[in-house]
Amino acid sequence: MVEPFSLDENKTLVETHFGFRDMPFGVAPDPGFFFRNHHYAEGLDVLAQGIKAKKGLLLVTGEVGTGKTILLRKLMRHLEGTTRFIFVSTSHLTSNGLIDFIVEDLGLLAQGKTGFELAQALKDYLLKQNSEAKTVALLIDEAQKLTDGALESLCDLSNLETEQEKLLQIVLVGQPELLVKLRKQALQRIKQRIAIHHQTRALSLASDVEQYIRHRLRTAGYEGPEIFNQKALEAIWSYSSGTPRVINTLCDNALAMASRAGRKRVSAYVIVKVAAKLMLDRAADDRTNGASNNGVARSTAGDFGAHNSQAVHQAAETVRTFINRRSNQVAAPVSAIKERTVASQFFDFMARAATEGIGPMAKLIVDDQIVDLGESRDSFPQKKLGELIERVSREIFNDTMRARFLDKMAQAVSALQTMRAF
Repeated sequence: MVEPFSLDENKTLVETHFGFRDMPFGVAPDPGFFFRNHHYAEGLDVLAQGIKAKKGLLLVTGEVGTGKTILLRKLMRHLEGTTRFIFVSTSHLTSNGLIDFIVEDLGLLAQGKTGFELAQALKDYLLKQNSEAKTVALLIDEAQKLTDGALESLCDLSNLETEQEKLLQIVLVGQPELLVKLRKQALQRIKQRIAIHHQTRALSLASDVEQYIRHRLRTAGYEGPEIFNQKALEAIWSYSSGTPRVINTLCDNALAMASRAGRKRVSAYVIVKVAAKLMLDRAADDRTNGASNNGVARSTAGDFGAHNSQAVHQAAETVRTFINRRSNQVAAPVSAIKERTVASQFFDFMARAATEGIGPMAKLIVDDQIVDLGESRDSFPQKKLGELIERVSREIFNDTMRARFLDKMAQAVSALQTMRAF
């Protein structure tokens, strides 16, 4: 039995195999990997300016995995010379617990003091920092988990101010549920104090995903040839819908799989395998224009280029050989037509036939398996057709759908047998 890799072994394997300085798709929100495209750069600039201008209460919301935490970490590094940050990420803070946490984090003496005395000590500290041209900012991550009482207590903190500016800058960061919570009538006071609202979102274009992946690879110290081919990038876009956390998970697992296989390139086939293990679904708007399967043999015969009937017969025998392997019936190979090739249109039909069992990624899988066999669509040898069909069929996990796929392949080749020229 092969023992699974530990996390440390996997990290070492991937870094050594590809020559990375750091793991490019780690789960930690490392600000060094911050992706400065237009949207994320805008978020950083808006928050930084809001804190510098001492706006008071800022709000950041976004779906899970869209980069909220790494944005906070980058903000902290961006302003570390002028701003003292207090970072909170907990769902158990009460209204009193929040004050206690802030005072403790700032190193102020809290033991034996009443709530009023703690608030006064905090205000004195903030006034001193303000007189020294320093800013104090409270960052609250996962703020949708705060109790209503804790959110309401932020009003009192927001009221710590001089005649000209707010003494404590508060950045609330949370998932969209936070917006629902802030619509409560009881929380209108805190809602009305929000000076800036920035929403993080997934990468909106496939080209953004490609740039994001290349950025993280460069940041990790990679300077070699492209690791993810174009089809793999399309597959990542399809399965992630542009969500950075999902992109990271897909890429990290794909690199590990490639490393274990001793490969320096990641294909769409690998991404599909990883996505299946992670139970990821493809984006709903990603469609494949598949043709109807009605009259398969008849329509297929008219699609392919010209080859002689002997080649058709051999292609049919190759398909049938694979089908019979399920019953341990192995047919003898025929070497007389090794130079024969399969018309490229055949692979379009193969992808359509596999779509029922694999989904719209079937075309990517067919193309990647052709490349994996060291061939191309334009000059694919008939002697490898059986192996190709076998590889594609392995990606169909439903036995009934796999059998239908194999039957369609046999019917298609049989139909070609009837043609005078193929």
